[in-house]
Amino acid sequence: MRAAFALAALLASWPAAARAETDDIPAPKHAPPFTVSAAAFFGDGLRFNDPYRLATVLGSSAESVSRTAAYVDLAGSVTFGDARSFQHGVALHLTLAVEGVQQTILAPCYLLYRRWRSVGAYARAGTPIVFSPEVTWGLEGALGGVYFVRAGIGLALELVGDLFYGAGTREVSAPAYPVLSGQIGITVAYEVLP
Repeated sequence: MRAAFALAALLASWPAAARAETDDIPAPKHAPPFTVSAAAFFGDGLRFNDPYRLATVLGSSAESVSRTAAYVDLAGSVTFGDARSFQHGVALHLTLAVEGVQQTILAPCYLLYRRWRSVGAYARAGTPIVFSPEVTWGLEGALGGVYFVRAGIGLALELVGDLFYGAGTREVSAPAYPVLSGQIGITVAYEVLP
C-alpha cells in the first residue's frame, strides 16, 4: 500500500517537475503579423501644365488641360502590424503607358493601410522615377479604397496626384507637370498572423 501511495505521489509531482525544468527555456518568438498584396490597375489622367506632346487637348489651345495616355499600373506591397488596426508598409508600383508615347514609371512608396471586414482604405506617398521616354522624377500621393468580394480578393479604386519635373524649355528652366489620375483594378491580399 505504501508503494502505491509513493507511486501516486511521484506521478502527481512529475508534471510540475517537468514544467520547472522547462521554465528556463525562452518561449519561441513569433514574427509580427503582416499582409502581402498584389494589384493590377487600369487608369487615365489629366495633365495641367504645358501638355504640348499630348494628343488629346480638352481645352481650346495646346496649353489647356489635356488627357494623359491610358496606362496599366502593376503594384505589390507589404504592410506590418495588427490587422485590426493601422498597418504601415511599403509598396512598389510599375506604370506602363498603353497608348501614345511609350512611358515606364517605377514608384517606391510608403503605405498606410486599414481594413474593416470587407472594406479597406489606404494612403501612399512616394517618388516616381520616369525611365522613358526621358529620365526624370517626381512626387506622388494617392488615396485608395478596396471592397473585398472574397476574403483576400477585392475591387480597388485609387485617386493619384503626381508632380513630375521635366526638361527645361526657353520659358522655364525646370518645369513641373501636375497630373491627376484615377484608376480601377483588382487586388489580392494574403494575411500572415502570428
